[in-house]
Order: sequence, then C-alpha cells, then structure tokens
Amino acid sequence: MGKFLAIICALSLSCAVLTGCSDDKNTGSDTEKSVSDSTNYSTENGTVSENEEELTLAQIYTNSLENASFRAKMVTSSDFMDDTSTLVEVSGSDYHLSIGDGDMQTEMYLVGGVMYVLNHSDMNYITDDAPAEQYVNIDTSSYTMGVEDSYIFIGSETTNDGLICETYHAPDLLSGELPSGDEDGEVTIYKYYFEEGSKTPKKIAMTAYGMEQTTTFEEFSFDIDPIELPDLSGWTDDTEAVEQGAESENISEDFDDEDIEVEVAQAAEND
Repeated sequence: MGKFLAIICALSLSCAVLTGCSDDKNTGSDTEKSVSDSTNYSTENGTVSENEEELTLAQIYTNSLENASFRAKMVTSSDFMDDTSTLVEVSGSDYHLSIGDGDMQTEMYLVGGVMYVLNHSDMNYITDDAPAEQYVNIDTSSYTMGVEDSYIFIGSETTNDGLICETYHAPDLLSGELPSGDEDGEVTIYKYYFEEGSKTPKKIAMTAYGMEQTTTFEEFSFDIDPIELPDLSGWTDDTEAVEQGAESENISEDFDDEDIEVEVAQAAEND
C-alpha cells in the first residue's frame, strides 16, 4: 500500500509544485476582465469564437481548455528542483498524466472509469476499478496553468525576442491573500509568453518569494486520438499485492489499538 500511495503522491505533488497552491479567497472583482465574465464563447476543439477582442491572450487560452480534449507536453525548470517533464492528455472523461522520464517516469491513466498507475522504475502497475472521486474528477487544467478569477491583469509587452508577454498578479501562495502591491506582501507573479498569432503559450513563468519557475511547452495540440493503455507485456501486476498489503496494515493497526486498550485497563486495575 505504501508504494501505491507513494506513486499517487508523486503525481499529486508534481501537480502542486507545477501550479502553486493559491487559495481563491478573492472574488476577482478587481480583475480587468475576469475569465468568468466572458460569455458566448465556444471551447470545441480548443477555440474561442466570440468576444475574443475583450479578452487577454491568457484568458483566451484558459477558456479554450474548458471541456476540451488536448495534449500538452512541457518541461518545468525552477530554482528549487531539477527539470521535470510532464505530459497531460485529456480525451472526454479519460485522461493520461505522465511525470518524469526513463526509469523515473510515473504515469496515471483513467480509461473507462478504471484507474491505472504505472511505475517505470520497477516495471509494475496497479489498477483500481473504483477510484476515489478525487482521481475521477482530477483537475487536469492545473497542469496547464490557466488564469484564475482571482488573478489581476497588469499589462502586456513585447519581448526582445518577439514574444507577447502578459503579466498577472495572483494571491500569495501561503496566505491566499492578494496584496494590493509588492510592498504590501508577497505577490505571486505569472508571465504568459505567446508567439504572434498563437492561442497557446510558448512558456509560463511564475515568481514567488524570490524563486522563479518556468514551464516551457514543447507540444500543445487539440487534435488527439482516444487515450489507450500502452502494451504492458512484461510488466508486473501488483494490484493484488497492494490490496493485501493494505489489509495487513489495517490488521496491524487494529492489533496495536487493542494492545493499548488492554495496557490502559491493566494500569487502571493496578491503581
């Protein structure tokens, strides 16, 4: 069971590191144009058909991912961790997440309501026919770092290399509060870089507490095939072992609790 939880936590932790942990305590009323304020747009095939002139590029990008099928491959670099490769694929209610490369790669699939977790270092996998809701309804958009309602649009500029850079201020990663200015607290800064004419970013940089994290998109496509499991020939199915391990842990915990109760009762009698 420990190995299973470690794999799940690795995927969840990677998501948290990639996206930060801001708390939406702000309503976003100060945002120049909130994503939720836009109407009459279509997200079919990742396109926005109306009101684009009222939105920033980052907001158009965020809207395009809503209920869309897409494939995004990215590399994240930062001051506090090694470069991390991430792949996220969404096709209807199915998805595929991959963190790391080679022997360090861990993958999670949800196909047809069944969850599969693949551990490349040991060439083993587990399945879960009834995964918890947090995995069925996982927020895959967290990996793509879209604009949230609480973000404040600061401005847009063109960089020396011809990219369009849009800057947003976001809530403090720890408190969840949105400072009114840099001098009032630790504001989180997001910079979205777009190539001219593109509706998906080239890269996204996030700065907080003096540390910077940059996610560079190597691939972004809205034209993907249905998600299928890879050939697992030669892999070991550890599902049964994990389930038995979980049962053993529960038995051990129950036994320890009973021992404590007996010791307490004996101590009371002696008193």
